[in-house]
Amino acid sequence: MATALRMTTTSCFNWVRAMLGAWLGLALATGAATAGTQSLPRIEGAITMDEAVNLGLEHSRRIRVSLADQKAMRSMQNEALSGFLPQVSVNGYWANQNMTPNIYTSAGDTMARNYQLFGMNRSLDLNITVMWSLFSGGRTFYGYQAARARADAATLMRVGTELDVAMQSRLDYITAVRERENARVIGELVRQTEERLRVTREEFDAGRVARLNVLRDEAELANVIQMDTVARNRAELALIALKTTLGVDLASPLTVGEGLEYQRIAVSVPEATTQALAEHPEVRSAERQARAAEMEKRAAYGRYLPELQGVVMYDWQRMQNWGDDMSETPEGYSAGLVLTIPLFDGFMRENAIRTARARQEKAQEQQVLAGQQIAKEVSQAALLLDAAEKSIQAARRGLSLAEEQFRVAHERFASGRGIQLEILDAQATLTRSRFNIVSALAEHETARAMWLRATGRIR
Repeated sequence: MATALRMTTTSCFNWVRAMLGAWLGLALATGAATAGTQSLPRIEGAITMDEAVNLGLEHSRRIRVSLADQKAMRSMQNEALSGFLPQVSVNGYWANQNMTPNIYTSAGDTMARNYQLFGMNRSLDLNITVMWSLFSGGRTFYGYQAARARADAATLMRVGTELDVAMQSRLDYITAVRERENARVIGELVRQTEERLRVTREEFDAGRVARLNVLRDEAELANVIQMDTVARNRAELALIALKTTLGVDLASPLTVGEGLEYQRIAVSVPEATTQALAEHPEVRSAERQARAAEMEKRAAYGRYLPELQGVVMYDWQRMQNWGDDMSETPEGYSAGLVLTIPLFDGFMRENAIRTARARQEKAQEQQVLAGQQIAKEVSQAALLLDAAEKSIQAARRGLSLAEEQFRVAHERFASGRGIQLEILDAQATLTRSRFNIVSALAEHETARAMWLRATGRIR
């Protein structure tokens, strides 16, 4: 029975305390470094939509998470590459035993494991073991190909995440501009209502209108002020959503510096669909996933083939029995080949192949589904662009008519031929038309952002 190397209680306690202290110091240093990396950038001033996209691509946490996944998959690819290289272990043994013989094995999980048989009471041994897998039935090769395909898929998924972040940055920017413009429309309505109430009060004091007109304008002003409060709050909430998407400090005094402008986009659905199916990162990522599943299936078939390993060892020993002045000091090397032919493993290989086939079928269906999804998004974005362009034309026409109606209503009322209700109706129509033009322009910008994402472009 072997007797391990003894340590005194005090030295053991000191060793444990030193290890815990080192671990705690490392944890605190890592935590401090992590806390330092969690600080969000502070952005000041007005930004354009392109600047918002750049900020999102630079600071978005979604992209950083995707980048970490990409690094992990690339590391797993390098880990799979280790199967082509030899493994080496250096093993040292010290045994003091009163029951012989005993078998000892090297520690760790390296493939180059070593086993030693000690038949004397005292033994010292130094061993170097080298193992090299010369043939594994193709499992090492196809396993590496699968890991490489998954690493490529992770890279493409990171590119897809950048597309999503760019689109979401545009959408949130558009929302912020739209809510700002809506608040501006409401603010203009507030000013018009206040001016109308002032005029109505003057006319009431002069005895030209009834008290009912003053009460109506006061009630209308109270309602408009409430609308203005809601509109301003929605504008602030839109800015918070934009800052969150961009990954910047929510306390940043950031504003949107552009308005909603119409820029016509020429689209061709067949050409865009063909290009997107060939270049979109989501489609290409699904292709890599399907290839990885195919490689894993081939690796599963390799479990039926024999495996061949090369082994080289160098060993130095010193052994002695108690009460015996004679000792042995053998030294030498050994080299050989190990051939293993798998015969039966309880149908493990068969079930592994069925699992690999099912995963390959799933990956292939996901590849088809990804292509269908991208084709659908291209068609939807094109339809939204067309509908938005028609909506802009109609909104502009409606705004022109509403402005003319408002002008005529004011002239009629000023000349004494109209009533106050006509002005209220005209003003409500004009405000609604201004809302419509803001909404139409925002919908067109939204459709443009969706078109860029569907065709696999950031800009």
